[in-house]
Amino acid sequence: MTETLTFSLNIGDSVVYPSHGAGVIHNISDHVVMGKQQSYFEIELLKSGMQVKVPVVHAQNLGLRLITPSSELPELLSSFAKPDLDLPAAWTPRHRREQTILQDGNIYIIAQLVGTLHRRMQIRNLAVTERAIYDEAKKIIATEVAVSKSIEIKKAIEEIDILLEQAVAA
Repeated sequence: MTETLTFSLNIGDSVVYPSHGAGVIHNISDHVVMGKQQSYFEIELLKSGMQVKVPVVHAQNLGLRLITPSSELPELLSSFAKPDLDLPAAWTPRHRREQTILQDGNIYIIAQLVGTLHRRMQIRNLAVTERAIYDEAKKIIATEVAVSKSIEIKKAIEEIDILLEQAVAA
């Protein structure tokens, strides 16, 4: 059984699965779930090596998308220097908002969140849970940069760190 998509993804495509980061489609398989046969994208995630199966018919609604092309990376990474996101001052609503940003998967807003939290770290230490959000957001950006530029994650993180320091200095 084959479902139709308004966008096309194929085996070997580099994709982003929101809140999980970048990966590669290794297979498209059919499975019977609750008596209904569906096709699934089998994706190996770069940052964890974990494999996930995403129903083809729901892929677009779940935010699965092609990786940011390397030609668009300068624009993406310039998001670090954008003005701070307007986050609630109170801890609980701020944490919820930051989690929502990660789950929504808009890579430009995630990059802006990284810049915002990086600047906050220059003023005071982040709480452990907020530091975890920062680290997760930075890994999401790093995996996307690594896949887009065909470099190791370590190298992508080094590039991001340099850009974050430049954004703070500006």
